[in-house]
Amino acid sequence: MIKLLIDNTVDSIQVSKKMFVDTFVKHEGLAKTMTEFVDAQTEYTKKAIDVGFTTASNMHKTVTDKSFYTETMKKMQDSAQFMFKTQKK
Repeated sequence: MIKLLIDNTVDSIQVSKKMFVDTFVKHEGLAKTMTEFVDAQTEYTKKAIDVGFTTASNMHKTVTDKSFYTETMKKMQDSAQFMFKTQKK
């Protein structure tokens, strides 16, 4: 749902950019180049949003899994024990 809202917002902004180009840029070659740039921006922005959502989802799955905390705690305990053993000598 939120992704659809964000995609629609991106589309609205990009369409307004194209309308600006169509209205104020009268040279055909320049208008075509600028429109292609806006299309590239749209593609990049949507891909970045997709990657952001995927990353956030994967991070959420990782940090809400109990094994993440047990493994992290075990590594910290092992490191602490190693540090204390080396300091006593």
